[in-house]
Amino acid sequence: MLRIQSGIAKKAKIKVNRETTRPLTNIAKSAIFSILGDKIVGSEILDLYAGSGALGIESLSRGAKSVEFVEFSKKAADIIKENVFKLRFNENSQVHNMPAEIYIRRNKHKKKFDLIYIFQPYEITNEEIASQSSKLLKEKGVVIFERESKRPPKEVKNLKIVDTRKYGKVGLTFYVKTTIV
Repeated sequence: MLRIQSGIAKKAKIKVNRETTRPLTNIAKSAIFSILGDKIVGSEILDLYAGSGALGIESLSRGAKSVEFVEFSKKAADIIKENVFKLRFNENSQVHNMPAEIYIRRNKHKKKFDLIYIFQPYEITNEEIASQSSKLLKEKGVVIFERESKRPPKEVKNLKIVDTRKYGKVGLTFYVKTTIV
């Protein structure tokens, strides 16, 4: 179980399947929300490789307008559904059980997001998904990309690196849109 750190669901416990997900450390999660600050409030968020949904659920607790969770593992997607239902965030969220690449391809001309979280399993870390996701980003939107801290951040098409951070094994790259796509 993980705990929500802040907001209307503060201290609520959410379920995690550690066989299918690698939860973000509390230090890294706190840092993300400290960096983003008020940008969370009222934002529309896409959580790719959502795992347990902890990052998106924390965002909803802190005032995000909506979160779309995309998770390939059926077991993990079911846990996300259970977590958002338990915390009564099901009205503000959708869970898509599919690969991130397919979601992006199907959605590229529909909904746009203020924030996109990309927290892939380290064994498949690929910045190309960040470039592809830029099509779903609103102007002035931010992509937050997790990587192993020992891997340097990479430049990607249509996005510009504006910040990088390291928290133990976790490396974070913050990108903003550079062109209209």
